[in-house]
This record gives sequence, structure tokens and C-alpha cells, in this order.
Amino acid sequence: MTTSRNRTTSTPSMDLTSTTIMLATCVFFLFGLTALTGSLPAAILGSVSLGVAMMMTFRMLGPHSF
Repeated sequence: MTTSRNRTTSTPSMDLTSTTIMLATCVFFLFGLTALTGSLPAAILGSVSLGVAMMMTFRMLGPHSF
């Protein structure tokens, strides 16, 4: 029987705070772009792109670099 400290995690190691901050940033960005451009598809594309860029940056730097 293995102990719990020797098991690897199967889920990505992102904490709830980072996820909440990223989600709030993308929603704020979505509302801002919608107000500035008047185009909902462009705003959705921009906020999804921001979310993908933030996720890629987090994965490249790793959770322990902050």
C-alpha cells in the first residue's frame, strides 16, 4: 500500500484563488471589450484569447514560481 505523499496528482495543480482571479479578469475584459467595440463576437474572442494566454503562461512558469 502506498502512502498518499508518494502518489502523483492526476489534476493540474492550480489553486482556486488563481482560477478565480483568471476567470474574473477574463469576464472583466469581456465586458470592457464589449463596451469599447460594441461587438460581442470580437469581445468573446479577445477574452478567450486572454484566458488561453494566461493558462499557457501559468503552465510554462509552473505553480511554484510565484
